[in-house]
Amino acid sequence: MVLINRTVYVNCRVFSDVMTTGCRTALLEIQYFVARDFRLDSQLYAQCKSDAAQFCNAAPNWTEEANAIGPQRNPLVLPCLYRYAYHPPADSSLKPECADEVRRVMRQRANSVDLIPEGYLDDSTLEAHCKELVLERMAEQNLDIRFNPNLKKACSMDIQKFCLGVWQSASKDRELEGKVVDCLKQNFVAKKPLTQSCSDHLTVIMEQQALHYQLDPVLVNLCDNEIQIHCGPEEPENTRQGQVEECLKRKFDALTSVECRRHVALLITAVQIDIQADPMLHRACAIDLVTFCKDVPPGDGRRLKCLLRFKEQGQAKFDPKCFEMLNTRTQLFAKASKVVQLESVNDLVEQLKPHIGHIYTAVIADSSARFHRLIGNPVTFSTGTDEHGLKIQQAAMCANKEPGRFCDHVSGLFKTALKNCEISYTDYIRTTESRHKENVHSFWEILSEKGYIYKGKYEGWYCTADEAFVAEDQTTLVKLSNGQEQRVSTESNRPVEWFSEENYLFKLSKLREELRSWLKSGPVIQPLRHYNLVKSWLDQELIDLSVSRPNTRLSWGIPVPGDSSQTIYVWLDALLNYMTVAKHSQSEMNIWPPSVHVIGKDILKFHGIYWPAFLLAAGFEPPKSLLVHGHWLVDEQKMSKTTGNVVSPQSCINLVTATGLRYFLMHEGVPASDGNFSIKRMVRIVNSDLADGIGNLVSRCCGKNLNPLQTRLGVSRSSFEFCGSPGSDLLSLLERTPDIVHDEYKQWNFYKGIDQVMALVRGANGFFQTMEPWKLKKEGQLDKLNATMAVTMETARVVGTLLQPIVPSYSERLLDKLGVPQENRSWDFARLRWTTTETALGSQQAVLFPRIKSE
Repeated sequence: MVLINRTVYVNCRVFSDVMTTGCRTALLEIQYFVARDFRLDSQLYAQCKSDAAQFCNAAPNWTEEANAIGPQRNPLVLPCLYRYAYHPPADSSLKPECADEVRRVMRQRANSVDLIPEGYLDDSTLEAHCKELVLERMAEQNLDIRFNPNLKKACSMDIQKFCLGVWQSASKDRELEGKVVDCLKQNFVAKKPLTQSCSDHLTVIMEQQALHYQLDPVLVNLCDNEIQIHCGPEEPENTRQGQVEECLKRKFDALTSVECRRHVALLITAVQIDIQADPMLHRACAIDLVTFCKDVPPGDGRRLKCLLRFKEQGQAKFDPKCFEMLNTRTQLFAKASKVVQLESVNDLVEQLKPHIGHIYTAVIADSSARFHRLIGNPVTFSTGTDEHGLKIQQAAMCANKEPGRFCDHVSGLFKTALKNCEISYTDYIRTTESRHKENVHSFWEILSEKGYIYKGKYEGWYCTADEAFVAEDQTTLVKLSNGQEQRVSTESNRPVEWFSEENYLFKLSKLREELRSWLKSGPVIQPLRHYNLVKSWLDQELIDLSVSRPNTRLSWGIPVPGDSSQTIYVWLDALLNYMTVAKHSQSEMNIWPPSVHVIGKDILKFHGIYWPAFLLAAGFEPPKSLLVHGHWLVDEQKMSKTTGNVVSPQSCINLVTATGLRYFLMHEGVPASDGNFSIKRMVRIVNSDLADGIGNLVSRCCGKNLNPLQTRLGVSRSSFEFCGSPGSDLLSLLERTPDIVHDEYKQWNFYKGIDQVMALVRGANGFFQTMEPWKLKKEGQLDKLNATMAVTMETARVVGTLLQPIVPSYSERLLDKLGVPQENRSWDFARLRWTTTETALGSQQAVLFPRIKSE
């Protein structure tokens, strides 16, 4: 018996195709016996015996009496545990360990037991009990896709591409609750390029769910109250196949639950993919489909369009039931489409919201700006929003908003996010401002006068999402779920369209050598890998660049001077924001050319090729340098709306405060490579460094137990020498750290500068622990106690000064607590300052950063 249990435990994970028939048969036989008596699976038995006895009337032990009743009771235990694992009553649930074991066993069974074909559900010869069990099994598969290996295999690539965030939540949530299947359905209805095998499976699933609403766990969850109100079993028609979902569609206008209404709208619009997804309409029009649309292939709504075309032509033989249902469906589809379209707009607005990638760019620039202010350099720091272009025009149109109002909303989101993250910009520029439009017109006229702009025909693949033409060798064909092919950009994986139009072109080809000279003039692009990438682009032939779009296609933008039929290209418009800021700067100094542009690597070509070319052509100096940083992954996965793992900065602020978010981004961000965001790591780092490291250091020396007079003592070299070798070691570290941090900050290596500061913090905490000031106080060694406290507080003061560019409000609290005057917080004071003066501590609490508690 023990041997069998161990065999099950070792081999239950996979029924491999390479197993011998004998081994596979033996394992299946073991599974059979486990199903008959759950005690035969040692892991399941160990974790579930108490739950089985409590909820399932099991015979849980191996006593003689239990063995006598086991054959009668225990075959029912596994299905009972299954129901409690996935459909627990409100007041009862299995232990988590037991629930996990039940899922393991059911996944094992799903991989080994052949599935009953869905079509059998319509077989009237099936016994009612058998049909009920099949329905229950299919509902379980839709609840957790891991129980449906066929669907999981067919959609494996699509899950990775479109639903990875939902799928990965399986390790965090004990139930997937139908989320993966629902995510696939949403992408299917949205006409995303799913694989054909996945699309085929989803079509069948949606048909079965329409006939048996219990198979759609999301519908059951979201619409339970609406079903009870509008589609209860007291209405006989709602007990038949498909009638509950049909009832929800019929009562669409009366649905009060927003979530339910949204889900039903999705089901209604699914017919645009294939009429089979609406089985009631499919059945009503079965004869007409054969009569009129026999040769029309499924997919992309072709068969529905065919029926509608013949209906509008008034065919005499059109089935009355089909005719009537098509009429009601057409009206219903129009209503549901508005709901789905609104959801698409909401999704687009979600995509336009700031994420941590945007904030990372701002925090890098802000940290540099604060650092240069500390060392005495005047700083003009601009940021803002680019608000013109086809993408914004289309989004505003879908949102049924005037583009200007739409941009006001989105720009407001960014401005709020920057404020919440303590970004100290001096100018927030919006490209819809009049000062900017004037500058764009002036710059265009300069380019035109110098002969760099001409009118001509431009052809190529255009990506609306990227607002750029894409060379053909940078595109590829992908197959959509309907069998059609779609060309996409290989870089962004977004669709491209072929455009052939007359517009204005910029003579980029004439500036290749000047761009090379600029690139060779110094380290104009950092890090080196991005410099080399731009260099490789300039080794290739440059083609002239289209810098306008026909007004008939792009109306939301700045018109070409003297030709209102054309709109200036969004990137020429957007890049000129830097010059607009310079022209309207209040600085007494000449701030052109800019010292640096801080950008993400995805817009390097626009800033590393097009922007300096525009400036050189107009007779202006290009920027002195570009600082190019990588992107942020989330738990090693690309951040994407489709995978549901986009990280909102506000959610991070709510968890760890703006200080915690800024510190984490600067601690983890390395410009030369992509960063990896992890909630757990963020919490661990800010707790370790800000709460335990620096916070502990400050609370130790400012606490009333060791510092009853609440003063910061004067400090001198003798203070360190009085503490012996621990003091000398800390003095050496204090003397060299500020200069190292200065150089690292200046080279944009903020993460290295932070490492140096934290090494100093660890040294100070180690010094404090070694000196044991609580013992010195107890033993009456007051001179040594005072020296220890003075050295520790001076170290804390230096730490607070060095971290001002990274965590400004945190450093301010630290320095306020130590009683450091505002005029003594410049970089000159980042080094040791000998003084004999005692300073009163601030009245603030000594806890700088409470530990974050997060599961």
